[in-house]
Amino acid sequence: FDIDVFAQMTKYKIENGLETKEIVQNRVVAPNSAIRETKNNQRVTLKYEAVNDWENASHLASLREILDKWNIDIEMQYKDYAQQQHDRIYGVQINDEGTIEQMNDELAQACVDGLKNLEIHNYPQPINMEVSLLSIFCGLYVISNESIRAEGIGNIRKFNKLSANADKNYGQASSNGERKPNPWILTKILRYHNKDYYEQIIKPLLKKNYEAKKKEKQILINQTLIPNKIDLQDGFTLLDMQEKAANGEYENEEQIVMDLTRLLVYYEGETEDIYAIKGYDAICDTQVLYHKLEGTVYKQLEKININFKNKKTDEKTDDKKESKPLTAKHIFKKYVSKFAKKGCKFISEDPKILTVFQGYKYKKLDTIDYECLQMYLDLIKETIAAGDERVYEYILNWIAWMI
Repeated sequence: FDIDVFAQMTKYKIENGLETKEIVQNRVVAPNSAIRETKNNQRVTLKYEAVNDWENASHLASLREILDKWNIDIEMQYKDYAQQQHDRIYGVQINDEGTIEQMNDELAQACVDGLKNLEIHNYPQPINMEVSLLSIFCGLYVISNESIRAEGIGNIRKFNKLSANADKNYGQASSNGERKPNPWILTKILRYHNKDYYEQIIKPLLKKNYEAKKKEKQILINQTLIPNKIDLQDGFTLLDMQEKAANGEYENEEQIVMDLTRLLVYYEGETEDIYAIKGYDAICDTQVLYHKLEGTVYKQLEKININFKNKKTDEKTDDKKESKPLTAKHIFKKYVSKFAKKGCKFISEDPKILTVFQGYKYKKLDTIDYECLQMYLDLIKETIAAGDERVYEYILNWIAWMI
């Protein structure tokens, strides 16, 4: 059924028995429902008998107010956009299993050191508005290092100013925070309420943490990923990969690497590396290996723009404040060790050497017309083998082995 997302109600913080601060909160209201608010010790009931009854509507929020409450930005300055991109990349706290990641000791200690000279309130407002006691406890209780956690809890009263209600409800907030732990709340608190410290200390550590996780993941992939072999009987080409990438069929980098290993290897040449890449020969109607130089192959890979399924793929350059698309070239260079061969020979049993010969160029037939072959079989048997059945069988086996 329809709901109204524009309803608002006014609440007041009570300090020493007096209303001190007006707080406007949004409410999602269903049809024929009501919300209640208290002002000057009087309860007021706001009824919503018809949703979207704009003619008689009152006490409604604007669309911009609603979007702001939901942290949805429809326009922003570039510096805000850059900060948002930074938070998305470096502030990721959910791992691939969908659980909250642990914060390492270095970052946890830095967060504890930054939680000073703050005004801490009891009422849990959004973190960008004020610091609440509950949010701090939620962040501290999940720090794995006991000494750092204890130091952080001890610093709450020691280095910060608590409101009267926060001080009064300290024990209750402590208990509630233990049930909703999330250490990354601390970085958000510092971002809004200790900005200089966040920029100078926390932000570089978040980037360092991100780079370490990315490197660790890449090492794991390199250790566990077993590359495919180039098979000329496999019809998969760069064009197929380009279509898969454009359609967003890839979910992660590993899938891209596995497809690239079906198409490409490189080995050391006399003056520079030589790349062997599988391609389609239209004249022979078969797949063949083309041997090319690095620049030519890179141009081909740059044309494959990666659109991960359900993910953003633009990456930030270090020297330019703009995004560039992720391409197969970037993935190839990142996992280049999976494509390396120590040389190239016509045929070799060594898996580290590229074998050029993969059988003759032929098309496998579903059915065989032996009448077309009979004249050749007769030639082999009667002329070459001189009617000797053993020699005839040997020659046929030899031909079959070559194919």
